[in-house]
Amino acid sequence: MKVTKQADVCLKAMAKGPWPKGAEKRYAKCGYEPLDTPEDATMGLRFTLSHPVTAAIPPGDETLFALALKIAARFEPLSAAEVEAIRTRGLAAAPLFRYPSPDA
Repeated sequence: MKVTKQADVCLKAMAKGPWPKGAEKRYAKCGYEPLDTPEDATMGLRFTLSHPVTAAIPPGDETLFALALKIAARFEPLSAAEVEAIRTRGLAAAPLFRYPSPDA
């Protein structure tokens, strides 16, 4: 019997959502509004890393990348209550992607 491992790579672990219409895009390398406060970024990465993933890819912006590395070094899994609070917030937020895309 052959056993294969699945590699789950998570993108957008620090994504807040789409840039609000007309908003100044403060990060040239982010096509989305990132979680850029230490508190929000920590919760986003903790949420991602609390699941069985191989890697979480931080945003391409150098300051956000450095923030992600600092957060990952202090990683602690989320409690069930914290996971539920993030899910509730996420369900109320604008999705980053929609299928089918309205541009298609």
